[in-house]
Amino acid sequence: MADAIAKHFDGLGMERDGVAYRVPVRFRSEPWDSSSGSATPREILWDDAEHNAIVLLHDEFTMRDVSMWDAYVRTARDAMGQRKNVDVYIPFLCSSLGGSLPSDATTQYARQYRWATALPDETARTKRLLLHTLQRIRTHLRRLADPRANREPLFVSHAKADGDETAWGIVNHVNSKDQDVPLDTFYDAKELMPGEDYQERFKDEIGEGTLLAIVSDLYDTRPWCVFELTEAKRRRRPIVLADVGRVRTSRTYPYGANVPRVRFVPSDRAAIEALLVEVISEGLRCDLFTRLAEKTLAARGRKGIALPRPPELFDLLDRGVDQLGDWIVYPDPPVPDVEREILDNALMRVAPATRIITLGELA
Repeated sequence: MADAIAKHFDGLGMERDGVAYRVPVRFRSEPWDSSSGSATPREILWDDAEHNAIVLLHDEFTMRDVSMWDAYVRTARDAMGQRKNVDVYIPFLCSSLGGSLPSDATTQYARQYRWATALPDETARTKRLLLHTLQRIRTHLRRLADPRANREPLFVSHAKADGDETAWGIVNHVNSKDQDVPLDTFYDAKELMPGEDYQERFKDEIGEGTLLAIVSDLYDTRPWCVFELTEAKRRRRPIVLADVGRVRTSRTYPYGANVPRVRFVPSDRAAIEALLVEVISEGLRCDLFTRLAEKTLAARGRKGIALPRPPELFDLLDRGVDQLGDWIVYPDPPVPDVEREILDNALMRVAPATRIITLGELA
């Protein structure tokens, strides 16, 4: 499980020459220096990062040395408190043979050992662990930015004609008793109260949420699907396309590209969990990139926008000149020259003073 966490976070995000946006993972399992007589692992170097996520995998082996591990974790949590809780603690109970650490008596653990019933495959159980970890980090960062923030909705965009069954299966899984990751979903008009303005409610939900688009054969032909996808682009929200196409797409909406597209075969719970990991991972990548880009812009005294995806004509033409600012910052790698030429030509017409730049170039 620790290896899976390291591999996933080490490859989070867009790639350039095989190197992605990396979130470093450190292991703490063995005594750091046996010659010192201490049996505890190496101390956590808190100041190496602005935020740290501490994932505890509490199993039969940590239970054998429960007093040692309790002291180690208690010291870590005390340090987190001194850092004004900018870090996050994510504990998992991997065995049914014991309970939580003594100092965690009132702390909620994700009970990993219970997943064997609903997710008999080890790969699927690892996906569940990743999903818990990703969602907990995202929620923590969201609440640090705004203590009043609610949980972020997963907006499932779909065409009723040929995507409803898939969308409903995902929503049912998220809300089932066998799925213990606290995700919120927004499905369709069934979520509305009588008398609500559904267009405004959809805008609100999309503007706060992550969009999962079930791209069926008819998706791009449906006005409301196009509206939802466009609104998510306009609000710079995380978007993942789940490709469930079967026969033929007569027309692809031109602004439905430039985002991750995952081939999805809705076969079982494990397939849905794997898709959800992709969706929440993209959300975390967008969160981290936007925070860092906006921080870098502010440090240089520049006005601009942080795009969590490569720029496109839509981004340049949908905003006024005053909204674009000095720079449009987007993730590495740089867009190809042929694409950059099109974007530069558009900027010369609408905002000649605005410059497009990657975060790596800006930094």
